[in-house]
Amino acid sequence: MKTYFSLLLILSLPFCAHSQIQSRIHHPNIKTALIKTEAVFVHPNVVLNLGSENKSSLQFDDLALNYPNYYFRLLHCQADWNPSPLADLEYLQDFNDFPLRNPESSIGTKVPYIHYSVPIPSVKVSGNYIAMVYNKRNKRDTVLCVRFSVAEQVITAATSFSYAKTNNLRASHQSIDFKLHIPPSLNFTGDDQLKIQLRQNHQSHNLLHHLPPGQFNSQENSLVFPFFNQENAIAGTNEFRIIDLRSSQQKLSFVDHIETGEKINRINTQIEQAQGLYSYIQRNDLNGSYVIESYENRENSLQADYIECTFRLKPVETKDEIYLIGGFNDYKMSSLLQINKETGFLENTQMLKQGIYNYQFKSKNPSNNTLEGNYSQTENVYELLVFYQKPGTRYDALVGYTSLVSIQ
Repeated sequence: MKTYFSLLLILSLPFCAHSQIQSRIHHPNIKTALIKTEAVFVHPNVVLNLGSENKSSLQFDDLALNYPNYYFRLLHCQADWNPSPLADLEYLQDFNDFPLRNPESSIGTKVPYIHYSVPIPSVKVSGNYIAMVYNKRNKRDTVLCVRFSVAEQVITAATSFSYAKTNNLRASHQSIDFKLHIPPSLNFTGDDQLKIQLRQNHQSHNLLHHLPPGQFNSQENSLVFPFFNQENAIAGTNEFRIIDLRSSQQKLSFVDHIETGEKINRINTQIEQAQGLYSYIQRNDLNGSYVIESYENRENSLQADYIECTFRLKPVETKDEIYLIGGFNDYKMSSLLQINKETGFLENTQMLKQGIYNYQFKSKNPSNNTLEGNYSQTENVYELLVFYQKPGTRYDALVGYTSLVSIQ
């Protein structure tokens, strides 16, 4: 019977769900899809504590203004973001699939929109989840998917930061060491039972590509990994660039020009340049996150307008394509900079909600360090996630989670 229900679940998922499910907006009229927590800063791949997930919400804006018949559901995923075999009732306290009602309209904005806020339902088990919105009860007409995780603190982790230990990496890389404390109740028999991931600045990909065999201390019930070959050495990247788009009436930080339009306001960033060939400069940033806020109307987020922001970069001597990335687009290399023949600059224009945004310029060539550079002094946020498939279960539970900030 369980196999039958699992088959029904898989057949009902959108086409994207037969492999790793990505955070993605499928309809162009949908903007600013995110998991909102009590924190001010917004970033992708949010991790919630088991039992407190209903304090958070899925939020997004619909610029089409046609009040469609949207439905919401949660999907449970394995550590690799493939769908787990669990049926809805095995991971949810209540029924899945419910209509989205009572959206709110924007107030006094040039770009009108309908704002949706959906509380995250209570769940029974930890792990990775997808918040999915679909149209007219047709699960194949997916509107958006947003990743988040729910953690239970069964395994505790002690983490430490240092500069990379070899001379050739010391100036550009950072190292994260950790010790896991595993309770006897888990019946731990070897580190192959665990799936350990290390993420930088809330990005999706795991930075621990080759985890060495662990050393288990039975007296302490602790597990350590000796990184003799610098498997935990991570490129430090650089501090994020910043643009303050909270106002279209006055120039805030790093704004070069504001154009007041009838239907939408436009802002140009100050002209940026590649900084990978220069010495490290300490700058305050949001570690890739962003903040949604209107400078003139801070108390009501429905008064935050949409603007068109053009990001500009001086031409770089490279054959690689250059992309605009940040937490606002889940660090995806989808926003290509192209040369503007009139200005001579590389440019990309994004429709963004008023707020403060961090961003960087990247290429798909890992060896191209000229755009941002790699510096061991950079402040980064690191997250350690420990997944474990408990005996007798069929899913990857997120049994350990911790975060630390480098250079602190």
